[in-house]
Amino acid sequence: MSMPTQEQISAVLGEIQDPELHRGLNELNMVRDITVEGDSVRVLIALTIPGCPLKSYFTDVVPAKLRQAFPDIAHVQVDLTAMTEQERSALVGGLRRQQATPFARPDSSTQVIAIGSGKGGVGKSSTTVNLAASLAKQGHSVGLLDADVWGFSVPRMLGVHERPTVVDNMIIPPEVFGVRTVSIGLFTGEDNPVVWRGPMLHKAIQQFLTDVHWDEPDYLLVDLPPGTGDVSISIAQFLPGASMVVVTTPQAAAEKVAQRAGFMAAKTGLKVAGVIENMSFFRGDDGKAYPIFGEGGGASLAARLGVPLLGRVPLDPALRELADVGMPVVLRAPDSEVAQALDTAAKELVNLLPPRPRPAKRINLPLIPSVLPGKHGH
Repeated sequence: MSMPTQEQISAVLGEIQDPELHRGLNELNMVRDITVEGDSVRVLIALTIPGCPLKSYFTDVVPAKLRQAFPDIAHVQVDLTAMTEQERSALVGGLRRQQATPFARPDSSTQVIAIGSGKGGVGKSSTTVNLAASLAKQGHSVGLLDADVWGFSVPRMLGVHERPTVVDNMIIPPEVFGVRTVSIGLFTGEDNPVVWRGPMLHKAIQQFLTDVHWDEPDYLLVDLPPGTGDVSISIAQFLPGASMVVVTTPQAAAEKVAQRAGFMAAKTGLKVAGVIENMSFFRGDDGKAYPIFGEGGGASLAARLGVPLLGRVPLDPALRELADVGMPVVLRAPDSEVAQALDTAAKELVNLLPPRPRPAKRINLPLIPSVLPGKHGH
């Protein structure tokens, strides 16, 4: 029998990432002790907070990873402790220094795309959720900021209901379907109205950008509220140079209202990247396309704004039904006409706004011994 050394075990543990912070356990100084006795290994992991809701992840993944790497290990015991307040503050401080107002930096690797509309009811949020899921399906890392503070619906459409983990006032966004998301709906009941004026909205958006550990995703989608009000202006201020996609329906009245949203974007520094026409038609059982809301609104708006029409999304009850149960249609019914239209729009976005080069991840933390001295039992 050839048991691994303490250093070999440490190297393998370093390949395991914290599921919320997306950093290796050694990089985060979470491995505090490794003991090897006979054919057994004991590992002590320091969680970021006591009672971490994902602690079962470590008790499942660490033994599986070590046994896969070292077949001679017969038993792995994983003990859990928690970081001290000082260690936690150092960790969060290092992460914040790395990403302070990350998306406003000229060298940010994240493509920020705001999804807006002139009026409500055009399917902007369902479009945003499915674009995010489609981008993640393509292999991109994706964040989704629900900036529709009054009419938040992203948590329901993604099936996210638990409150985010907060580590020393830093919010760890929950991740589902490969999409990290934050919404005011995760901090308040779905039935509770948010009665805020401009300054409070401005502050909330700022916190969602700077106090959330987004971790430099390839794409950050921002679901804007309808219209051209305070939130849209704040997003333009916090995210200079961000792009915008305008969602409309084929109806002439909706197109005229959406046009104002596009012109607002240009005035505030957002770059309109394209238009998505939602509810373009309904496909009947006879195979014919019925233009229930008219025709040509999306193409007309794209021509007026001088941008491409990224996609024409049909009216399909499945889109609404799946959104109500927290499942993007691009994942549950990928072969449907509506899912393929949304996938096409997401691919067109990638062509227009390809991922930027990603910087090396670095966090500067006070040195905490990964392995305590004097406890090596091999």
